[in-house]
Amino acid sequence: MSLRTTERLARCLTLSAALLLPIAAQAQGAAAPARRATRIVEGRVMRPHANDQDPLPVPSIMVTLHQVTRAGGHPLDSTITNRDGRFSFHYPAPADTTAIHFVSVSYAGITYFSAPLRNAIVRGEDADMTVFDTTSRPITITQRGRHIVVSAAAANGSRQVIEVFELSNDTSMTRIAPANGSTWSGGIPASARSFNVGEGDISADAVTAKDARVDVEAPIAPGLKQLSFSYELPASSFPLSIPAEHHTDVLEVLIEDSLGVASGAGLSEVDPVNVDGRHFRRFMARDVAPSSVARVAIATPSRISRGGFIAIVALALGAAMLVVLARTTWRGRRAPAAAPYEPAWARDPDAVARRIAALDADFERNTSATPEARETYQLKRAELKTRLADAIARRGGPE
Repeated sequence: MSLRTTERLARCLTLSAALLLPIAAQAQGAAAPARRATRIVEGRVMRPHANDQDPLPVPSIMVTLHQVTRAGGHPLDSTITNRDGRFSFHYPAPADTTAIHFVSVSYAGITYFSAPLRNAIVRGEDADMTVFDTTSRPITITQRGRHIVVSAAAANGSRQVIEVFELSNDTSMTRIAPANGSTWSGGIPASARSFNVGEGDISADAVTAKDARVDVEAPIAPGLKQLSFSYELPASSFPLSIPAEHHTDVLEVLIEDSLGVASGAGLSEVDPVNVDGRHFRRFMARDVAPSSVARVAIATPSRISRGGFIAIVALALGAAMLVVLARTTWRGRRAPAAAPYEPAWARDPDAVARRIAALDADFERNTSATPEARETYQLKRAELKTRLADAIARRGGPE
């Protein structure tokens, strides 16, 4: 090959390389996946000091990072706290912008969940978690509020009753049930039938009704917990006597009957409540002694379709008024008016996500679940996923 031919070939190769280099770079850039930013959470696991001193670190305990999306939830990573109770996670930002992240830790048989990790970097108090020692010794569970809703009469004269309790553990210990015992117990009328546990902080699996008693077996951690349930009473149960049994900060009775009256236990009538055109007489009492007895008397039963009673079910189980009433009264504030139906937690994607994670954790610990238990778990999970999707859609994406 001549020198001139060699030079001509070299120039062609150089020109080809110059022309192909941008194309190759563009192709390489298109093939490379987009790099997602790294998110960080760094916190501590601590438990209260017995003498109200600074909290104590909890070393060598597993902490799990969770992700919940509309498609479901699953753990992303786990780590062990160091001797100072510290933990950290570094994880890629999710491709799904609706994803919610939080961490959980199990201590003394109880699972605790952090607040949702909204920011790319979460440190300090926003990431810290407090766990509590457990005890089966008697601990006073304060009854901050008790709300009793009596429906109008059905065609057969029976009435549905809904009860909502705000139970507060004001100690630094998680109360667990002793052998063959319960963490909380209360009475219901002996004639009650069709008992059903409603929405709240205590799972239906941990509540039993037998021999005119309702027993809660679930642990009650420090803080406020809501328990709700309903039952039906025949017309012969009225006038109805309701023993207080526990000291109650706020007692409220709602009666869907213009001739219904609640008395005893310091009850007095206040402004009525109207929900979707339905009228309820309302009676209130404060600082109710355990020995007190409330009485509900109805002169003439009212007739109402069973389906129409859903509005008051919503009021009792979902309206923020009932929960906020007890809390604000406890703090010496004026109670707000009733809110439309929808559980307060169902409007918060974070709260729904925590319920999904708690449900998953409870089911994973049950290594010998029956087909019925698995089906119940799947149904509950599907319902919570629907609530999560609705809450996220209402918010319009995460904050």
